[in-house]
Amino acid sequence: MDLGARVEQGLTTDVPEAQKLIAEARRWLAERSIDQWQDPIPDRVLEEDVRRGHLFVVRADDGLAGMLAVARSDEDTWGPSSARALYVHRLAVAQRYRGAQLGPKLLRWAQAHAAEQGLDWLRLDCAASNPGLRRFYERDGFTYVRDTAVGSPDGRRTFSVSLYQRPIGAH
Repeated sequence: MDLGARVEQGLTTDVPEAQKLIAEARRWLAERSIDQWQDPIPDRVLEEDVRRGHLFVVRADDGLAGMLAVARSDEDTWGPSSARALYVHRLAVAQRYRGAQLGPKLLRWAQAHAAEQGLDWLRLDCAASNPGLRRFYERDGFTYVRDTAVGSPDGRRTFSVSLYQRPIGAH
């Protein structure tokens, strides 16, 4: 199957399948004792991503192959910022496409999307306790900025995330 990673605007009808991608990732991470995405993401969060035009997906013959959400601000995680940045959230790839380099392709798409908007930075965060993902981002040209505490989507707990950024012209 060709996964040239044609990224499309996500639709409300994609939310159930997006939740399945996140659930797959949650299980995979939990099996490795990584405290990332262990708190369910409410449908309303993904529906709001769709409403705001922030959810993007990669479709395959057998369903969604990958997804991500992008936004022009992220005060909850990064605090107030005057940086001209695109923030990546909820990047997930279906387990059946692990190894197809879809994650890096989605990040390259986000980089190009940010460049089209005249932005200076691509920013993201991941669980501070996820060394494998941190190494992946660093190998992909992201620079570690700092760790910070964020609240879970349901507001029941806080946990530490590592913030990363790369200049738009870097890739």
